[in-house]
Amino acid sequence: MDISRINKIVKTDIKEDLKKVFPQVFEDNKINFEKLKELLSSEIIEKEDDRFYFNWAGKSKFFKLIQSPAYGTLKPDKEESVDFDNTENIVIVGENLETLKLLFKPYFGKVKMIYIDPPYNTGKDFIYRDNFKEPLKDYLEKTGQIDSEGNKLTTRTKASGRYHSDWLNFMYPRLFLARSLLREDGVIFVSIDDNEVHHLRMLMDEIFGEENFVAIMIWHSKGGAGTDPKTLSIETEYVLLYAKNKTNLKLNKYTYDTSDYNLKDEYFEERGFYKLNKLDRKSLGYISSLDFPIEIDRLVAIPGGTKEENKRKIWRWRWSKEKVEWGIKNGFIVLKEDKNSIVNAYYKIYEKVDNEGNPIERTRPYDNLIPNGITTSDGTAEIENIFGLRIMDYPKPTELMSHLIEIASNTNDIILDFFAGSGTTGHAVWDLNREDGGNRKFILVNLDEEVQDENIRKDFPTVADICIERLKRVSEKYKKENEEQLINNQQDFGFKVFKLDKSNFNLKDEFEIQEGENVEELKKKYLEWLGLFVDQPLVSGWQKIDVIYEVMLKEGLNLNSKIEQVEIKENNFYYVKDTEQNLEFYICLEDEISNEAVEEIRTSKYKGKMFIFLDKALTDNDKINLSAFVRLKVI
Repeated sequence: MDISRINKIVKTDIKEDLKKVFPQVFEDNKINFEKLKELLSSEIIEKEDDRFYFNWAGKSKFFKLIQSPAYGTLKPDKEESVDFDNTENIVIVGENLETLKLLFKPYFGKVKMIYIDPPYNTGKDFIYRDNFKEPLKDYLEKTGQIDSEGNKLTTRTKASGRYHSDWLNFMYPRLFLARSLLREDGVIFVSIDDNEVHHLRMLMDEIFGEENFVAIMIWHSKGGAGTDPKTLSIETEYVLLYAKNKTNLKLNKYTYDTSDYNLKDEYFEERGFYKLNKLDRKSLGYISSLDFPIEIDRLVAIPGGTKEENKRKIWRWRWSKEKVEWGIKNGFIVLKEDKNSIVNAYYKIYEKVDNEGNPIERTRPYDNLIPNGITTSDGTAEIENIFGLRIMDYPKPTELMSHLIEIASNTNDIILDFFAGSGTTGHAVWDLNREDGGNRKFILVNLDEEVQDENIRKDFPTVADICIERLKRVSEKYKKENEEQLINNQQDFGFKVFKLDKSNFNLKDEFEIQEGENVEELKKKYLEWLGLFVDQPLVSGWQKIDVIYEVMLKEGLNLNSKIEQVEIKENNFYYVKDTEQNLEFYICLEDEISNEAVEEIRTSKYKGKMFIFLDKALTDNDKINLSAFVRLKVI
């Protein structure tokens, strides 16, 4: 009897993208490389010297890390959450690589926009090496949020021989997994400064493809002197923008004010409203064919306004003589005399009007210059305003994030930030939803890195604590403002908190121990740490809700799936439904299942549904009977 078991670990299946493009190269869900070679015979590089490639110390190892299983789970923390049962926003506390692996299946191809503000590798940032050789030890360290010495993280300095390599090895697997979470029309923004912008560009070219590079956005981040006044004052940072697939990319456009289109032509009413723009301009080079007088109704204009100014030959008309004559004949050119008796020439720019004759809003693409006046000081001021003290240095300002979200998202999209810091991205999502009535949802992932300032650490031990508290205070403020203004638009100002933790499953036989390792010693340490009964499928102290969420992740249901408690005869079940993906299952975590419940499940009402039980709760006969009617899995 072959009954499916719930997978105890989460493996990152990176074949999904390839399967969409070349399903014919798969056999039994595995890649037939000979078939793949045949399909790509003319595209294969035969010699290493025939290509350009980006290499660094440790690069050959991290694909093992990407494909290594996730051994943790995400446990809900309702006490830290706001409106847990109704909100669709998510805050996850824990190491982000493990978390991305856990999110891989339920959120594969679901995220519209990712923004991250990773360590800039200035020599003061926290960068740690992911463990390639000892996944069990690495798991203990990651989920315990400690390194092998018991410290939170290790600081990389510029004196390190692996200074750039460590940063690249840290970033690559996270960006690789992040790409898989994006929709086909999705985008990723990455903040960076001069320390690693050149390497980041090459890294993202490799992961996302050079053809999916969109822009390097330039941000005037500092209002005053920069970081190196002895040479040049460095006042800018960058935001790299890449698309998942540029052919599917459609960024939003900027709507600009048309109120200056306030003139209407009495002779050409059908053209609508217009504004005037000067017909002449300064020129780097003098062009004689664009230097001639224009005469209308005894007024004469020349480029530059006066003959004296025109002697320098730096002014010229925008239009040729032939076009000017056409413009005069058709009423597109106006001459006006200013208070100094200088005659200037203008041409009319018309605007489309709506049915009531008002100018229609015009749009244009955003450019790569982030609007001036948004600085890191604004982020500091926002935090001080929320907490009443300077609790964090130079977090990203909300206005910056709102600008990026406005460019790349629509009203119902998911926004992911897996270097969430103080929670600016979540704050900005709420701000934009308030502005346009949207229902964007955020997923924030935050390492519970220890706060360095001793005084602040007394109230907020970790950066994740600061993030959660900020969101709580902003949520309370916005809800109160809505109440005072009698606004009842049901906007979501809540968030679910999850914490990366040890799996609820007994994993003693699941770890991939490297050859030469002391297997028994590693397992002994693991069992001591968990304190579990080795003959049980679940660890000691497990909670039903924690197991349900872990099963949801393993089965690919998102974290906003609805959980309903139901009874089937004498047994208590939980019905879990992911409406977005149309996935569902029933789970019962009781030690015994009654015969009446088994018979009820075997009716047409439940035919074809997925049911999950503890293995010991079912007899062999029960398993045979149930598996003929439903998709049966056991723990």
